[in-house]
Amino acid sequence: MIVQGAWRVAYRSVAWLVIVAFLTVSCASRSVSPIGAGGQPFKPEADELRLWAQAEKEEEQLQKKAKPYDDPLLEEYLAKIGDKLTSDEVRAAGGPGFRFGVMRDPTLNAFAMPNGRIYIHTGLLSRLDNEAQLAMIVGHEMTHVTNRHALSFTRDAQNKQILFTVLAIAASIGVAVAAGSRAGSGDYIGGAVLSQTANVVLGLGLQLAAIAAINGYGRDLEREADAGGMENLVRAGYDPKEAPKVFDLLRKESKDRGSLETFFFGNHPRLTERVETTTELVNSKYATAAAASDSVRNTEDLGLRVRTVVRENARLDIQAGRFKLAQEQLDRVLAITPKDPVAQLYYGDLYRLQSQRARDAGDKADKARKALERYERSAELDPAFPDPFRQLGFLYYQQKETERAKAAFQKYLALKPEAPDAPRIKEYLVEFDR
Repeated sequence: MIVQGAWRVAYRSVAWLVIVAFLTVSCASRSVSPIGAGGQPFKPEADELRLWAQAEKEEEQLQKKAKPYDDPLLEEYLAKIGDKLTSDEVRAAGGPGFRFGVMRDPTLNAFAMPNGRIYIHTGLLSRLDNEAQLAMIVGHEMTHVTNRHALSFTRDAQNKQILFTVLAIAASIGVAVAAGSRAGSGDYIGGAVLSQTANVVLGLGLQLAAIAAINGYGRDLEREADAGGMENLVRAGYDPKEAPKVFDLLRKESKDRGSLETFFFGNHPRLTERVETTTELVNSKYATAAAASDSVRNTEDLGLRVRTVVRENARLDIQAGRFKLAQEQLDRVLAITPKDPVAQLYYGDLYRLQSQRARDAGDKADKARKALERYERSAELDPAFPDPFRQLGFLYYQQKETERAKAAFQKYLALKPEAPDAPRIKEYLVEFDR
């Protein structure tokens, strides 16, 4: 439980930041020209440079406390898409430059920091059908950067003070933010279950990330980002019909995903707005491009770079208890690579956890049997892979098959003698020999 005094301290500190920000921008012009407008070289203004510096600090905390998905080839692939989507005017004008990162988070989200860093969650990457859909998401986020929406939004903080506080954003989605020593130890959120990225963003008071990822920049700027994303998409040769399709896909997905989906792209009403905006553009401004037969929907690169992401994201959904979502993703992976031992291992974990939560004895036994089959299949596919032997050992132990449990644990330790849980496994082996 969060004490009332801690709330007051946290609120005063955030409120002071808002006052400082308001005083800083009160004399600045709220008129912000996009990068490259009029063919002019880009020169950031003083308050914009301060935003970039704040963004750098927030990124450091995100990288340290959240869970980046470390895949240089995937980041390179995203950078290539970003390069295709960048206009000649923006390239010539100069600017912060685009960098891409992936967050190990099963929620439907992507967001851009004002200094050009774009983050995409594994949950969003795992759900896209083709590269054109991914390009629409990336183009939308790139427009937030090139049109300097963070600067516009913070300059207009006078009229949006309630939206400019992290505590207010947290309250709007029904969560309480911890303060003091609890936040320092990583216990950021009370009263709700959130994904780790949301936990970090809200708990550490990362204002720019909270606005970009959770709150959004308001209807007008988001519509502008949709329009800019569509313009980028068509100029790069992608099929514009995939723009409303991706937002409709995410809208349908967002209905049954539970409390984890606090982010901008997991919000059903906002996604309805995206569908309407992009459909209107397809039917009007980009009708000719939509009818073209040579526009790009997909490339081989997407499947190559995202298959492992889908598999690893399924594991995150298993840990979150979102079994149906996890099963769909694992089926998708195994349809392409049926001999993937890691996917079979994760399927075993899915059935094992379902068995533990089952109330019906028959269902519990059936799920345990299916878990056993998946673990055995994983071990069969890769006899040098230690993890399935560990899981087999525990399942055999629970079923009182002592000799099989002993053999599985011994195999696990032989393959992974320095495993962190090796002392625990050895205790089981001692127990078997008594």
